[in-house]
Amino acid sequence: MPILLLNSHYDVVPAAREDWTVDPFGGVCVSMEGKMRIYGRGTQDMKCVCVQYIQAIRVLSMRENFKPTRSIWLSFVPDEEIGGGGMAALLESEWYKDINKCNGGIALALDEGLASETDSYSVFYGERLPWWVGVTARGNTGHGSRFIEKTAVEQLVDLVNRALEFRSGQRSILHGSHEHSKHNNCSHAVARKKKLGDVTTLNVTTIEAGVKVGDSYAYNCCPPVAKCSLDIRISPHMDPADMKDMLDVWCKECSAKDDNSTDGAVGLSWSYIKSEGNSSMQHATTSIDDKVNPWYNVFSNVFTDLGISIVPEVFPAATDSRFLRALGIRALGFSPMRNSEILLHENDEYILQDVFLEGVSVYVSLLKALSSQGTDLDEQNRKVTEEDSS
Repeated sequence: MPILLLNSHYDVVPAAREDWTVDPFGGVCVSMEGKMRIYGRGTQDMKCVCVQYIQAIRVLSMRENFKPTRSIWLSFVPDEEIGGGGMAALLESEWYKDINKCNGGIALALDEGLASETDSYSVFYGERLPWWVGVTARGNTGHGSRFIEKTAVEQLVDLVNRALEFRSGQRSILHGSHEHSKHNNCSHAVARKKKLGDVTTLNVTTIEAGVKVGDSYAYNCCPPVAKCSLDIRISPHMDPADMKDMLDVWCKECSAKDDNSTDGAVGLSWSYIKSEGNSSMQHATTSIDDKVNPWYNVFSNVFTDLGISIVPEVFPAATDSRFLRALGIRALGFSPMRNSEILLHENDEYILQDVFLEGVSVYVSLLKALSSQGTDLDEQNRKVTEEDSS
């Protein structure tokens, strides 16, 4: 029978002791404003979830009448913060092959989410698609004292301005003003308050140009080549094909035309930069339609019974869930932290003790419900999958 997978990463981002008021790796508890805070790097991202999994299973195992129908597996992986090599290795391991062969795979996986600043919990069914793009401009060169026409730098600047215009439009959508949106800025989705995952972000992360002379530059020479890189996070509300077309149009429209140059000597081009954890060109999401994904119905019914609302969202950054979803595995991002300030990666990161303990109780209810599902749910999923494929 397909298993339940509870995934968490145990690596954290660095913490400088001088920037913290407490030892960032001391697990310090401090009472403030009548509430106990647990301080430490990773208390929100995501060691709280690591421990909550364990404590919830401990509570369930002490109940004599609790006998799960299907197996619950826990995975603790490294390197999520630097690209996800741990999860990538796990899914290439003999363990994963054996799970598929002996158990029929993974029925549902839970992974990290984000704290919610409201009384509701956030649950993430997908995340934005990361694209790292390199842009190269080639142009005419010559002495800096002249008006050199059609230089690499002016072409690159033209494209960067187009990119920043797109960025401005997306930012306007996020903050509720989309009248200036251009370039397929997803302005169709404006009915509700936007979250970061609902829009596509674009940032110019590197710019490189110049004629090198040893460790310096020839400041009086127009460089024949100029380059930049773009960090683009494509929302599921935008088709990646539209982003590709947009980049093609920018390069075409910003390329200088020079009839006297040889092919490729003048103009712009872009390429997709592949890296570990950043190799997909298409979105992969987990359906939250209970007709398509009955597991989500089981998940959401737990919160209905608890009297707690959940808000389905798109995760704004990248998590290990993307590796699972890319293989067609249903994965939900969920960190049971509500009424909490979002502090992941910040100095003096903490979680309220009451929030942490409530999260343990929530996982007890979730794991009891999810692990009690029998083969009927697997059969329902099989039929839905067959109908979709046909």
